[in-house]
Amino acid sequence: MPINKKAYRRYKVIDACLRNKMRPFPTIQDLIDAMEEKLDVNTTVDTIQKDIAAMKLPSPDGFDAPIKFNRSKMGYEYTDPDFAISGVSLNSIDIDAIKEAIDIINSIGGSRVSEKFSHAVEKMLSSVREDLSPQARDRKIIQTDAITDARGFEHFDLFFSACRERIPVNFVHYSYSKRKFKTITLHPVVLKEFENRWYVIGHSETHDQLRTFGFDRIYGPEILRKTFIETPAHVSESYLNDVYGVFPLRDGEREQIIIHTSPLITNYFRAQKIHPSQHIQINKYGDALISFELIPSMELARLFISYGNQLKVKAPERLVKFIESYRS
Repeated sequence: MPINKKAYRRYKVIDACLRNKMRPFPTIQDLIDAMEEKLDVNTTVDTIQKDIAAMKLPSPDGFDAPIKFNRSKMGYEYTDPDFAISGVSLNSIDIDAIKEAIDIINSIGGSRVSEKFSHAVEKMLSSVREDLSPQARDRKIIQTDAITDARGFEHFDLFFSACRERIPVNFVHYSYSKRKFKTITLHPVVLKEFENRWYVIGHSETHDQLRTFGFDRIYGPEILRKTFIETPAHVSESYLNDVYGVFPLRDGEREQIIIHTSPLITNYFRAQKIHPSQHIQINKYGDALISFELIPSMELARLFISYGNQLKVKAPERLVKFIESYRS
């Protein structure tokens, strides 16, 4: 006879109490209090006793749980200290660590992971929530900028599989700047998230080079049955690691970028590097010259512009001119 869900939830609470090394030998009252705290239900002595008896039954009716009442300690215990009804023995510290990790995953939310992964996380959450009090279940202590209904994210699984299996994809892409549609055949390499938006990066047959396409501008992607064009590792690594953001300027090569920052803005760059190559030379009055080895990009230009007259780009000249034309 299968174990019903309500009974199994109670068994899990009893199991957790018996394995809690910080509070060994729980009494009947301890188990009743735990039921109220974890499940928010009132439980009787008779119910607890029946649950313990059921847990001791052999499989499939029970768990063969080695539960014994210790008369000297006046409480219950597992005679096998490594026993757990799940088959995996976790102490209270392990369980708390798992709950914290799942809380972080839950806070990140489905907008940053695939649909399949979201379902798996939800299963874990459903199981762990049973061990939490109602207050802890509803409490949210991490907030992110994740947006759950971003356009184009429904294509995540398709592009993820295409990157992993090295399969070309054909889709229609809409250019915001040119305001027109174009058919693209892409040999995807990697998916990248930047500023809460998702992009697919790969070799575009249309452009005959590595290019980036935002999910929000992709329509009707379809898997193709054709030979996959490999992108050399050094090319993709440079494209991914030497660019701040996702859209490098045309024909961009890695070069030294130098900016001058006010004392206030210098603090932001000191607190958080935007790239491993960042080097800061602080001047006498707190202002600084900051250099990077990067491929100039749209996002880098936007970042510099956002600081207004408290940041000035000194080099390279083409980035200086690009920012001037962007502002005008």
